[in-house]
Order: sequence, then C-alpha cells, then structure tokens
Amino acid sequence: MQRLYYRRKPMELGKVIRTFRKEKQLTQEEMARRLGVTPPAVNKWENGNSYPDITLLAPIARLLGITTDTLLSYRKELTDQEIQEILTRVGARMKREEYSEVFQWAMGVIQEYPGCEALILPVAQVLDAYRDILQVPEAEKYDEEICSLYRRMLNSTDSAAVHTALTALFLIALKKEQYELAEQYLDKIPQQRVDPMRYRALLYAKQEKNDLAYELYERMLFQGYSDLTWCLQGISALAIKENHMDKAERIAQKQKKLAEILEMGKYMEASPEFSLAYMRKDKEACLYLLEEMTDGLGDMAPYRKSDLYSHLQYAKRGSENTAFMMLKALEEDENLDFLRGEERFERILENLRVVFF
Repeated sequence: MQRLYYRRKPMELGKVIRTFRKEKQLTQEEMARRLGVTPPAVNKWENGNSYPDITLLAPIARLLGITTDTLLSYRKELTDQEIQEILTRVGARMKREEYSEVFQWAMGVIQEYPGCEALILPVAQVLDAYRDILQVPEAEKYDEEICSLYRRMLNSTDSAAVHTALTALFLIALKKEQYELAEQYLDKIPQQRVDPMRYRALLYAKQEKNDLAYELYERMLFQGYSDLTWCLQGISALAIKENHMDKAERIAQKQKKLAEILEMGKYMEASPEFSLAYMRKDKEACLYLLEEMTDGLGDMAPYRKSDLYSHLQYAKRGSENTAFMMLKALEEDENLDFLRGEERFERILENLRVVFF
C-alpha cells in the first residue's frame, strides 16, 4: 500500500494524534477498532515508530474532530516570544472587537499548535476571563470549548499546569452549580504539604545567590498577599450572607491595612470598602472610593516600584489592563445606574478612558 512521506518527524504527528485522542476521551483500543487497525498500530503512531497509511489520514482527522491540515501542519512548539505576541494580540483584539470573533481566531491558532501547552493554557485563561470582563451575552455557550482546553492540560507532565487547569475546571463547575463535578476536580488537586519554594529560597541564600533568593521571597510575599486577601474576602462574603455587616466592615478595614502594609496601592486599599458601599448603594462613599481607586491612574500598580518586590518582572500592559477592566465594569454595570449623571462619576470614566485610549 502507498505510504505518505512526511516532511516532519513521525513523533510530531504522533503527538498530534495522542493529544486529540485523549481530548476525545478515546482509548487506543477504541480508536483502533473504529479505524479498523490494531491497537499496537495506534501505539506505534503515537510513539513515532511508524506512520499511518495515507488512506487513513482523513478517517483519523474525522475521528479526532480536526482537519487533515491540522493533522499534518503541526508545529511542536512556539518560542516564548511568539507565545507572548499571540497573547498580547488576543488581549488587544478583545478590547476592540466582538468576543466571538476573537474567540474563533484564538481557537484557530491553537488548532495550528495542538501540542503547545505553553500556548494552550494561557489562551484558555484569557478566553475564560474575558467572558466576565466583557460581560459576554450567553457566555456559557463557550464553556465546552474552554473546558476542553483545560481538560487537554490534564495530560501534561507539568504539575503546575495540571494544578492550574484543575482549579479552572473546578471554578467553572462551581459557577454552574455542578457541585459533584466540582468536587471531583477538587479531589484531583494534590495537597502539597511542603512548599519547595521556601526551601529553595533558603538554599539560594546559603549559596550566596542573593538575587535568586530575593526573587523567590518576593514572589512568595506577593502570592501570600493574594492568599490572605482571598481568605478575608471569603470571610466577608459569609458575614454579609448572614447579615453580619459590622463584621464585614471590620474585614474591609483589615484588607485595607494589609494592602497598605504590603504597598499594593490605593486601588487595592479602597476596593474592599467600595464593594460594601456598592452593595449599600451609598452614593457619596462610592464616589469617594472610586476617586481613591483611580487616583494616579498612570501608575495603578505601584507595587512595581516598591522595594519589597524589586526583583520581580511584570507584564508591560498590566496597568492599562486594570484600567480597561475597571472602565468596562463601570460603563456596563446596571447596578451603578444610581451614579450615572453625577459629575464626579463621569469625570472618573473620562479619566479611565484617557488611560486606556
């Protein structure tokens, strides 16, 4: 039988087959049976030890739900710079085009690089996040495709990527009130008893690798702030649910002090109090706190200049992204209609537009 001679290594084609077979939740035996070949043949394709017959390419592509172009035009990896350029383009297009158009374009890029985990996970996260940022109508219709990207990452050898994907799948299931499924994902997240980063920082310090030690300690401090804020926000939400507003107010004050101590800036200091004022529809408090949050818009992330985090690297467009998300929320949230028409509120919106545009 005629064989197709490929211009790339068989291992690359095999990885495409393996990636999409697992995404379709097919075993090698099931795939072999549906293609009329033996399981060892499928195993050899995936391990790069042999090629499929040319006559099987179209059936393989149909079975895996991809085109033959995707099957054959596979590139194994992208450089870090290429990945960052794609992510930057996704973010920029999201701010100016319809979500559905950017979504389809991004999914098409992933189809071109189906084995590039370093691209798949961050693209999934961006597509997932912008549904909320842009308040996309019928956002749930994108659930399956986004979840399929996260599920694909569950086969990764990168434990951190698997952890991130499981967490994302858990949160989506939780939002959809699929509590049993959420618990299944949660149970798969390993309980880490020891954080190796702590001991690596200690090791670097002993080895006089001070810059590396600084970076790890600063990273842990930054993450620690996020963890503490998450916990305090959870306690506050429970207090509000039980109508313990005094407790919620005390928690907001603690969040403000924590942000101040760790030099997170006025935006993070004022956010918890704004959430409570927003809930109460306290016009004066909301306007004052929004002014505090947007004070010094040219530098909405002052921690970048803090000596506490001087060894960390940050995305160049972080402040602009924060301004964009805040602008979209203030413009489109119907619950803020009680502020519309207020001169101070319109001035806040205009200041945000200046930063973004």
